[in-house]
Amino acid sequence: MSFLHGLLHDKTANTLAIAAAAMIPLMAMVGGGIDASRYYMASARMQAACDAGALAARRAMPTNAFTTEHRTIGLNFFDQNFNDGIFGVTNRVRNYTSSGNGVVVGTASGKLPSTIMGAFGYTEFNLSASCTAEVNISNTDIMFVLDVTGSMADCPATSGCNSGPGSKIVALRSAVMSFYDTVQAATSPAAQVRYGIVPYAQQVNVGFSIPRAHLANNHRYQSRVARFTPAAFPNNNAGDVIVLSDQTEWLPRSTSNFNSSTTDHYRFRTDGSAGTTAQSVCANYANTYTVNVSGVNQSWQVFATPQFVTNQWSGGDSWNRAGCRARVRKTRTLTTTDVNPQFQDWLYCQVQTGISNPCGVSNPARSPAGWEAVNFSTVYSGSNTVSMPIGTNGAMTSVSWAGCVEEPETVLTDNYSPIPANAHDLNINLVPTNDAQRWKPALQNAVWRRASDANTVSTGDLNRGGFACPRAARKMGTITRTDLQNYVNSLTASGQTYHDIGMVWGARFISPRGIFAAENSTAPNGDPIARHIVFMTDGEQVNTNTNYSTHGVEITDRRITGDGNGTREFNRRAARLQAICRAAQQENITVWVVAFGTTLTQNLIDCASPGRAFQANDNATLNARFQEIAQKIAALRLTS
Repeated sequence: MSFLHGLLHDKTANTLAIAAAAMIPLMAMVGGGIDASRYYMASARMQAACDAGALAARRAMPTNAFTTEHRTIGLNFFDQNFNDGIFGVTNRVRNYTSSGNGVVVGTASGKLPSTIMGAFGYTEFNLSASCTAEVNISNTDIMFVLDVTGSMADCPATSGCNSGPGSKIVALRSAVMSFYDTVQAATSPAAQVRYGIVPYAQQVNVGFSIPRAHLANNHRYQSRVARFTPAAFPNNNAGDVIVLSDQTEWLPRSTSNFNSSTTDHYRFRTDGSAGTTAQSVCANYANTYTVNVSGVNQSWQVFATPQFVTNQWSGGDSWNRAGCRARVRKTRTLTTTDVNPQFQDWLYCQVQTGISNPCGVSNPARSPAGWEAVNFSTVYSGSNTVSMPIGTNGAMTSVSWAGCVEEPETVLTDNYSPIPANAHDLNINLVPTNDAQRWKPALQNAVWRRASDANTVSTGDLNRGGFACPRAARKMGTITRTDLQNYVNSLTASGQTYHDIGMVWGARFISPRGIFAAENSTAPNGDPIARHIVFMTDGEQVNTNTNYSTHGVEITDRRITGDGNGTREFNRRAARLQAICRAAQQENITVWVVAFGTTLTQNLIDCASPGRAFQANDNATLNARFQEIAQKIAALRLTS
């Protein structure tokens, strides 16, 4: 007992026993921390791998249909991020399926062996992860800028339309609808998704979307001015009888020779019976006769008792020299031709509306009224017509407006970087303050083409420049599938390819600034708006300087070139496209370009936002490209 009592009270070496006893909880604490850390690392890595696979699989799906190919893509991405055996995990299981409505569902599980905690009976930990991914669109504005030029009636395949998949414009209609379906299927219920469409050729039909305040009241057109002969009696009225002369004159032997200038017709004989007859004719001349003078009938009244004068004329036989004279009063009943100027010919020139003497031709007495009476108010008020003095013999005639426009003033230059301040036609955010900055109606039937800028005189019609006014554009707005289908079905192919004209109006319609700012700057839910232009063309740029485009007829108007040169117009329009595309991107608008059945030129590549230029050589590929763009426009999201 004394030994045990002493051992109990002996403090020597107690630390060793205490330390040994403390090792057990210390091992549990440290081991738990290490294994817990490994568990959380493995679990987070597995979740990340699940997410990556779900996102990759969903991005690969052009529609809501989920296939084994998409499952394989998901599994491959999972394996890249969480390979078999990582962290010593065993019994790894992973899979991807779909809910059937475009949502990819992923699951994964495995067992993580413990390290230190195995000494306490915890040999492994169960790992699991689940994930879903779907395409979901928030507030988005999408503007289609679509080439509807004449070549769109052709087929992309060499086999021809009869045996091939159809014309390019048919393929375009289908691709637009597939795009719409893809986007609509991914649209968030709370989001606003709007569409706009600008079909383009050498014109764009945007006039009915432009606010009236931004349309000009007068403009210059390559048209014509009627020239008239002066009125013979401008101060009289038709039906008036006027006295042309009242004087003594020599009378001819025969009334059929009135107004003749031949002397022999006025010789009266004096010999024998012929002389007696001649004197009798002279004595009985008193009467009223109708005499045609220069195509106009006059009334000649010969008063009684004419005078027979011998030896009036010289030369010839002496008995054939008598003359007969009397007082003759000449009158004329005036017609409309006499009192109004008559059409003479046309002067083809650049005509300014609203003035009385365009091109220096002034005819103040003519009827009806001329160019000074032209008023655009009827064009914009709903009738879509304006009266112009270009009809038969200069008569006022109705000219219709289909909605295409001429652009505001520009600057003659080869350098559009930056866009010159006064190049109003390139300003996608233009808000006009004067007529130089406003848009004007394009009036096809009031415009003729001349060979140069020199004025041309003709009694007939000159040829017209090439003109194509596409289907009216649609500014940004919501649209039902039925309305969109009806719209694209109405698109027809005609005209040449002016890329800059289509792009500038696509940018104006979608820009958060400019004349449509009030409609475009915000969304009802207050969230930001993603903006996209989808620009599709089936051909390289084609311009002809005799076309009637949004800048008039270039060979005579010279608003782009300054000299009408066709090559210079082509080069400047190519440079203008780049300037417009840059301006759009500076407004945070993503520009997508698709070249359909044609070469993806460098000019088109440079127009697109980086990595956003595509090529499609056939109808099926065009459809796939449009769906790919729609998928990329959509925001790919992890939903759990």
